[in-house]
Amino acid sequence: MFTNNWFATTGGDKNFEKYILPLYPIASECLEVGCYEGRASVWLMENTQSELTVIDTFKGGEDLPDEKDLLKRFKENIEPYKERIKIVEGTSSEKLKELAPNFFDFIYIDGSHLAKNVLEDAVLAFPLLREGGIMIFDDYTWGIGRLPLLELPVTGIDAFLFVYADQLEILEKNSQCIIRKKVMPIQ
Repeated sequence: MFTNNWFATTGGDKNFEKYILPLYPIASECLEVGCYEGRASVWLMENTQSELTVIDTFKGGEDLPDEKDLLKRFKENIEPYKERIKIVEGTSSEKLKELAPNFFDFIYIDGSHLAKNVLEDAVLAFPLLREGGIMIFDDYTWGIGRLPLLELPVTGIDAFLFVYADQLEILEKNSQCIIRKKVMPIQ
């Protein structure tokens, strides 16, 4: 049972349709950092034939501190697709380091909203993305005008975009930021 639809509110469904559907059936391995109740996970399962790895603490976060039974709710929501979804319970700062480089065709970053955590997720996840792969950052405009810069995802995302500019192409910025990892010439 879903309790909200932030995925559609941030335009995730439209961006996934525009940038992810054209990858399939080529793309087959997806990673979601921060899956909450599983709206994006279910979208991927319903619209692609992909395999999905999700990383989450299932304890809520700084903006959802009192979440109860989140893992149970996630599992109920993804039940029809459970054979195609690998659940990795833990912090992204630890669990991303355990995954294979150049493995994922698509990565969705939707964990913490704190700039430093979003930046860390981006830096740790980017090497896991295959060349030509797509990465979408959720909540690009979240909290702007209401919160200090260090509490905004945009601050972490923009820092990542600046430092990794030679390795990525920015496809679009709206309430999400969509990038493609460049195919690097062989040297």
